[in-house]
Amino acid sequence: MAGPTTRFYQRCGIRDTELRRGYEACRSATRTAGEIEYAVSLLMPPPLRIATWALLGAGYCVDTVVDAAGAPGGEIASAGDAAPGPAERLEAWISAFEADLRIGRGTDPVRQALIHTMLTWNLPPGFLHMQFEELRQDVHGKQFATWKEWRRNSRLVIVPFALRVASLLLRAAGVSAEPEAIAAGVPEAAVAWQTAADALYLTDSLIDLSDDLARDHVPLPQEALDEAGVRRTDLLARRATPAFEDMVRRLADRARTWLDQTPLPRGLHPAVSIAFDTYTDLYRLRLKTATDAPAALLHRRPALPRGARLRLLLPARAKAALAWGLFPFPIQPGPLPHPAPAGAPEQPGLAQEVRRLGAQRSPIAPPTPHPSGARPPTLPTEAMPRHIAIVMDGNGRWATSRGLPRSDGHRAGGEALADVVHGALEIGLSHLTVYAFSTENWKRPADELTALMDEIPQRLRRLANDTAPLNVRLRWAGVHGRLPADVVAALTDAEHATRDRTGLTLTLCVNYGGRAEIATAAAKIARDAAAGRIDPGSVCEHAFARYLHVPELPDVDLLLRTGGDQRTSNFLPWQATYAELLFLDTPWPDMDRRDLWHAMEEYARRTRRYGSIPRIPAQPTSLTGPR
Repeated sequence: MAGPTTRFYQRCGIRDTELRRGYEACRSATRTAGEIEYAVSLLMPPPLRIATWALLGAGYCVDTVVDAAGAPGGEIASAGDAAPGPAERLEAWISAFEADLRIGRGTDPVRQALIHTMLTWNLPPGFLHMQFEELRQDVHGKQFATWKEWRRNSRLVIVPFALRVASLLLRAAGVSAEPEAIAAGVPEAAVAWQTAADALYLTDSLIDLSDDLARDHVPLPQEALDEAGVRRTDLLARRATPAFEDMVRRLADRARTWLDQTPLPRGLHPAVSIAFDTYTDLYRLRLKTATDAPAALLHRRPALPRGARLRLLLPARAKAALAWGLFPFPIQPGPLPHPAPAGAPEQPGLAQEVRRLGAQRSPIAPPTPHPSGARPPTLPTEAMPRHIAIVMDGNGRWATSRGLPRSDGHRAGGEALADVVHGALEIGLSHLTVYAFSTENWKRPADELTALMDEIPQRLRRLANDTAPLNVRLRWAGVHGRLPADVVAALTDAEHATRDRTGLTLTLCVNYGGRAEIATAAAKIARDAAAGRIDPGSVCEHAFARYLHVPELPDVDLLLRTGGDQRTSNFLPWQATYAELLFLDTPWPDMDRRDLWHAMEEYARRTRRYGSIPRIPAQPTSLTGPR
């Protein structure tokens, strides 16, 4: 006869013994390392409960793997091998997970539970790379100089994972999967959710301080230490000082204020609201525990007081059970809805500047001539491409080959894009689309991601609202999820500020994936069909295209990739079906408008059939000016 544990997992549809072992390992790890998370998971129905264990517990298991080889979560080294260090063990686990994910099944129980959850709930894998990046930082002990660096790391590394776990609970309650977009009527929903994640991150930085100090790592920004007059050497030596205790209390107050700024989305199922309220209340209790004995944080991780914890949890469990009983709903794992395209919160700084400069209606400036004096070739009208798409590859390798940080390569790539835009205007190109940041790029190191997220708004400022703005209309293709709120605001505001310009349409693909774009469009059509808004029999290619990120984007005529690789990398698969392909060895930072013109000449010489009689290749004039 099956025991209670077996029956519990059978109610969740899990009968495989190894898979059950994986979920149990994740449950045990969550219970041990995530006191609050485990308590809140018990307020959820079984299918959501085990999904939460997998998402959280797998990370805790990897921590164990990093700290000691042979721990639950995967085999790392065989007998006789030299013992790998923490970094090597972590990279081995990540590599094994990625290999398992490609085949859709884990080769050890923990990875199998994690992959099973992701496939069951159709969770995109990209957010896990942020969790892996956090683990890498734990291993290498990343330091932060300023609060700005700390918060940027939180937004890029911590927030995506926290929001994905939240979205799982919300979607089961029939709400949008992206917490940034769910708070209808709350104008700064994305900022509020990110601020809440910052509060959790800061709280955990205080609570886990003793563990971090054991690794010679101080998780707080140097700016916070300087503000409080706390010396780093005192922290590493675990010397409690009045300044340290005062710093803990002030940082706890800051985290508490951030938590209080988070509004709950409207229209939630009562049990979901109870879970969120309980979670934040337990974190407030955690902050009180920290401030009651600040000096103790240097030596141990404080546990929540049992009496106070039970006074929060026991009523919550009763209320949650009553809510699930009175208001049942079927929990149906399914595709993630597309984030709402509008409603990005207003951000201070760049967003207002974009609107202010756009409102000035500065006279449109002509493109700046190339310093060499080169002029664009004259192409016959019938040989002129309407839409060119570019994979701007090679920035990092360009910088590395020169002994520079990869971030310098991205800045140089931004300069190359500016020159190419001027060249596109000079020759009269109608549409230019560039692959600025793919959904796969979240695998990059946090420092590189920070540089990219800083570069995008700066580039938008130049392209959209320079002192002499160009006749360029900016569009954004991509999704909100995981992008910092200021980047989302800059993109949407740039679209608004340039909406009336009639020259080149420059589409920036930021946080874009081609397959995801098609899958999201299909999901939207299915929802409209189910709601009776469209006739399924009327769906054709043109109707389908209306559901893409930028519906009016024409088919790509020429797809150009720099940097030497010869693949399209999930870039515009719908729009580039009939595109001519051109691969160049030149890294993107070494490109300029003359390379664009050469590519257009090459396009004009090609024969394009589309299944019919080929046209006669055009004979364009050659470029003027030296190259």
